[in-house]
Order: sequence, then C-alpha cells, then structure tokens
Amino acid sequence: MAKRKFFSFGRRQGESSNMDTNLWIVSYGNMMTLLMIFFLILYSNNYRVKQEVIETENIKKKLEEQMLIKKLEKFGSSTITGDKIKVTFSQDIIFPSASPNLSGDFDNILIEVSDYLKKNDGTVVISGHADSTPLRGGKYKDNWFLSAERGWSVAQELIKNGIDPKRLQIRGYGEFNPIADNNTADGRNKNRRIEMTIMKTKVEEPQRYIYYKASGLESIKDLAKKYLGDEERFNIIMNLNPDKIDAEGRIIEGAEILIPYNP
Repeated sequence: MAKRKFFSFGRRQGESSNMDTNLWIVSYGNMMTLLMIFFLILYSNNYRVKQEVIETENIKKKLEEQMLIKKLEKFGSSTITGDKIKVTFSQDIIFPSASPNLSGDFDNILIEVSDYLKKNDGTVVISGHADSTPLRGGKYKDNWFLSAERGWSVAQELIKNGIDPKRLQIRGYGEFNPIADNNTADGRNKNRRIEMTIMKTKVEEPQRYIYYKASGLESIKDLAKKYLGDEERFNIIMNLNPDKIDAEGRIIEGAEILIPYNP
C-alpha cells in the first residue's frame, strides 16, 4: 500500500510556519477604529440636531417676549435685561383714582401676560408705587396701603388666570421709591406706577407682611379668601393677630392687622 502524503496549506510539507499568530490584532484594531469613527459621526450629527433645536426654541422665546412687550406698550414701557423682563404700568391708566380695582382693558392684557407666564416657571415680582400726595379720607390710611393693595389686585388677577400663587411676590413701596420729581405734575404721574418684573428663573423670597386697617367688623375668613386665596386659611391671620379679632372671627373696628404676603 502506498503511503499517504499530508500537506499543510501555505507551506511545504515538513517546513515549519513562520506566520505571526498575532496578526488578528491588526484586523481587530482596524475594526475598532472604524467603529469609533462611526460613533463619533453619530454623536456629531446628534449634537448638531440638538443645537439646532435649542436655537429654534431660543428664537421662539425671544419672539414671544417681543410680542408680549408690543401688546404692553399701550399701558406703559418695558425692557428686557439679562434674564428678566421689566414692565412699568401707569397707575392712572389701569386704576381709577384712589382705587385698587383694575380697569376692564387691563384685565384683558393680564390674560395675555398669564398666557406667557404659563410657558415658564420663573418668579414674578409685582411692585406698587405712589406719589407723595397725601390721601384724604377713604378706606386707605396712606399711599403705602394703597400701593400694596394695587399690587395685590394685579396678583389676584394672575392667580384667577391660572398662575401659581407661589410664583408671585407682591411689594408695596408707597411714595418711598420715586423715579421722578414729586414736585411736578409730570413727576408725580411717573411715580404712580405698577412694576412687574418677570424672571426666567425662580427666586426665593423672605416672608413679608402688610398692615391692613379694618374699616368695620370685617370677617377674617373673607380676608383670607381675598389675600390668601382660601377662606379656610383664616387661622394664619388669626395667629398673627390674636388680640385684634373677636370671638366671632371678625376684626375689631379700626384695628390694624398683619397679613402675610407669601404665607
């Protein structure tokens, strides 16, 4: 019987192999390089798309800001600085003389403001200001009370339109923060104003209070509903003013009580 001959592919029979057994690493390295390039391209494309989306959103927000400012020009002036919009309204346009009641036209513009506010969650600061002319008679002790009440009126309208009360800060400055000369009619007109500062981010506020002078035997439940948004929160007012409220939950006539701005 003839002997069988065995051959090893790639070399002659009986010849030892000099092939490098680590050559597979080269192919593996090439494959990993290609994969890395592939994922870098994917990441680059994804980043570019995200940047385009962000830029589009920023343009949209700026357009919304400009549209809001345009609508508010009828009632006052407005400026955009950094991360906030500041709007100054003339009180003579939005309130009757010595009254905290908003005009119907301004109610409508606050609906527009509320729609804008619902698209972000920043803090809104509402500041009431007055001139130095003393009030004569009426419900309010002085301009400080009236300016705070007018700030409350604007805030209550925003709350009615669906804005979270926790976002709102109300401040009454009376005649103590003028922007013009109170010795001239034009200056006094400029000082009678409501300022609304719309922040793009949330800003924490320390606890603040106003003084309220009762004109009669007013119910603290009514005041809680008006100022705190819920008559069941009357105990907040009661705890702050225990000696100025009678057994039936009414404020003693002529008493001045504390009411929290942001309970």
